[in-house]
Amino acid sequence: MRKICCIVNPVSGLKKSLKVYYEAKNHFEKSNFNTSLFVSEYPNHIKDYVSKIDKNSFDRLIVFGGDGTINEVVNGLQDSNNLLSFKLGIIPTGSGNSVAHDTDLLDVKDAINKCAGENTIKMDVNQVDFDSFSQLSVSVLGWGMFSFGNIRAEKLRFLGPIRYDVASIITLIEKKIHKAEIQVDGEQKMLECAFIVGCNSKHTGKGMIVAPNGGFSDKKIDLITVGKNVNRFQVFEVFQKVYKGTHVNLPFVENIKVDSFSIDPGEMSFYNIDGDIVESQKASVRVVPEAINLLI
Repeated sequence: MRKICCIVNPVSGLKKSLKVYYEAKNHFEKSNFNTSLFVSEYPNHIKDYVSKIDKNSFDRLIVFGGDGTINEVVNGLQDSNNLLSFKLGIIPTGSGNSVAHDTDLLDVKDAINKCAGENTIKMDVNQVDFDSFSQLSVSVLGWGMFSFGNIRAEKLRFLGPIRYDVASIITLIEKKIHKAEIQVDGEQKMLECAFIVGCNSKHTGKGMIVAPNGGFSDKKIDLITVGKNVNRFQVFEVFQKVYKGTHVNLPFVENIKVDSFSIDPGEMSFYNIDGDIVESQKASVRVVPEAINLLI
C-alpha cells in the first residue's frame, strides 16, 4: 500500500487545516493510501521534520496550509537533497494560496482528489541568497512597498485574509519611494521604485495576479517593477488592476522575464519571501527550473 505523509499547519489561515485533514484522510484511505500525520507546533517545525524524512518512507507529501507552509516543506526537502524524491500535493488552507491559485485548485475537494491522483508537473522554484543564509521561494521575493505592506499585514492578522487588502491600502496612501542598486541578468543599475517583486507564481497573497505572463513552469522569473514617478492615485490604480492582472499594461509598470536579479539598498532592509519577512541588506535571486514534482 502506498504511503502519504500529511503535513498540517494547524494555525494556517482560518485554522481549519486539521478538520480538512480528517476529510482528506478518508478519501486517501479509500484510494488505497496509508496516511501518516505530522502537525507543526512552532515556526520551522515543518522544515526540521521534512529535512529528516527518509526518501523511501513515503510516495508523496501532502501539505495542508498556505504559501508559508509550502515554503517550509520545500526548504526542508532542499536541506536533505530530496526535492524530487516525492510527489508534492497542496490542500489550500492558508491565507495566501498562490500555488493553489495558479493550479486552479482552490476548492478543497478538488485538491484532495488531485492529491490522490498521479498527474504531476515539474515546478520551478527560486533560490534566494540573503546576507547570512539561503532559502528557496515558491511564490515571490518582494521589496519596497511589497515587503513593508506585508509587515503591516502581519500586525493585522486578526482580520484574517482581508488583512492583505487593508495593509495594501494603508501602504499605498503612504507612497514611499525606495532606492537600491540592482543587478538583472548581470547588468547593474540604480533603481528608485515603489516596489519590485520577482515572481515564480502568477498569483500572490489573496488572489493578486502579480505576474499574469508568468507561472512556475516557464523556467524564468517574472520581474515586476512600479517606478518612482507615480502618484498615490496611480499606485492605487495598480492595486485595483492587480486582481485581474491588467496592471502590467500601465505605462509606469515594467514586467520582464529574467534568469536572475539582486537588490542591494546599501543598508539593512526587509524582504517579503512567500509571505514571510526576512531582514537582510542584500537579496540575490535565481531560478531553479523543474525542481519539484507537483500533483495537479
